[in-house]
Amino acid sequence: MEWYTRYKDQLELVFNHAKEHIAGFPPPLNEIGLQYAQAFNPVMHNNDTDFICTLLPYWMKEATDLSDTQCEKIVLVNIYGMLYFFIQDDVMDDKDHSNHKQLLALGNLFYLHMFNNLMDLFPSNSPFWSYYERYLTTWADSVVNEGDRNFFINDPIRTAGKAGPVKISSTGALLLTGQTERIKALETAVDLVLTTLQMLDDWADWKQDMEDGSYNGLLAMIASRISEETTIEMLTKDKVDIQIYVLGCMKSFAEIAEQTHVQLINLQVSIKPLIEYHFYMVDSLQKIAEQIDDNKRKLLGGGLNYMFSK
Repeated sequence: MEWYTRYKDQLELVFNHAKEHIAGFPPPLNEIGLQYAQAFNPVMHNNDTDFICTLLPYWMKEATDLSDTQCEKIVLVNIYGMLYFFIQDDVMDDKDHSNHKQLLALGNLFYLHMFNNLMDLFPSNSPFWSYYERYLTTWADSVVNEGDRNFFINDPIRTAGKAGPVKISSTGALLLTGQTERIKALETAVDLVLTTLQMLDDWADWKQDMEDGSYNGLLAMIASRISEETTIEMLTKDKVDIQIYVLGCMKSFAEIAEQTHVQLINLQVSIKPLIEYHFYMVDSLQKIAEQIDDNKRKLLGGGLNYMFSK
């Protein structure tokens, strides 16, 4: 996990800087904002699958001539942006509207700080803003349409759209260092990595997503394995459990991530920590699938031993 440990101290310093600004928000938004910052601080929770949001600027600094000041500002952009989009998700998913007023107000303050840092980096006539508009438009499209258009089955890389604003940092770094010719390939590379990140989230969240009626790539794959006519809404927990723990669908799920890694390598983007991070996530999915298979074999073996002992 050198792709994380090498930057941990720097990341903690920048996160503390952000928390100092959040503490200055009008009450009670300061307290709520600090709670959000604490909950999504990757250093505090060591949730290594979600680190791309804050680590990507550091990875880009190694691959470009980005200055320390520019890198720190981009990290702050991603921190405030991450908190802003998490709040958007919470408001959209929350059926209890009692705290929406505070959350929307807080989200606007996060967005303001994100935008102010971007303005420090990119003048109004910079080509950056056309990329910025596209990434946010893609996010909106993904949030609204991923379920109806069944993104994971029909075009898996589109599931990266909800996290697409992360590319602000990679594209921004290339623009700041005059390497525009690398943008297209790196956009694809980051989208591939975000697709696998979403797959890990889908594995972790499928029960909650089923309960909430949220779109989930793993559930979409399971529905398609049952029949072309089966939809996510028609699934039950028992049907999903059979597919995962008896019929071994996680092996197929992990194979999709393996194929994604081949695509990522073939892009030759020359950002080693990004490749290592993706391999880490692919390996995590493989181990999940292998553990499920091992447990199934042990259960079957125990059953056979029981039969032969009679």
